[in-house]
Amino acid sequence: NKMKKTLVLMLTFLLVIVSCSGGDFFVKGKSGETLPKFNLEKISGEKISSGKVIDKNKKTLITIAAEWCPHCQVEAPEIQRFYDEYKDKANIIVIYSNNQSSKEKVQEFITKNGYTFPAYYDVDGKITAGFNVEGFPFNMILDGDKIIKTIEGEVTYEDLKENLLK
Repeated sequence: NKMKKTLVLMLTFLLVIVSCSGGDFFVKGKSGETLPKFNLEKISGEKISSGKVIDKNKKTLITIAAEWCPHCQVEAPEIQRFYDEYKDKANIIVIYSNNQSSKEKVQEFITKNGYTFPAYYDVDGKITAGFNVEGFPFNMILDGDKIIKTIEGEVTYEDLKENLLK
């Protein structure tokens, strides 16, 4: 009887894990892989498909960050500087994780620092899970909807120029 209860608990636990990790998409992050479309939510709450945000004729930076992460705090002004100068030449998508956070905290962080780059919020963690993010910041460079590479850790203004303008 105890064995049966344990088995039921284990199966229930596995089912929960599978249903939670079964997000809308999954990205391996391999070079040449086509990025599947996924849903984004602006900090304002407006929902939009990634397909509408990623201009196929430009390179794109997708950053998944957390406002409390020190490396993300160093990276954000670099992204802003690049965005200010080159927003017509490349797509910028900064997605803030819900990990140990809230939309209010993210909004406050963006407002306080005067960031104007396109910022989104991962309400249910599906984006962070879909990209298989293990640490913040997570940076991915796309050419159209094809993945070029994933960059571990923070990027600088120079990295962005090197990766997004050539």
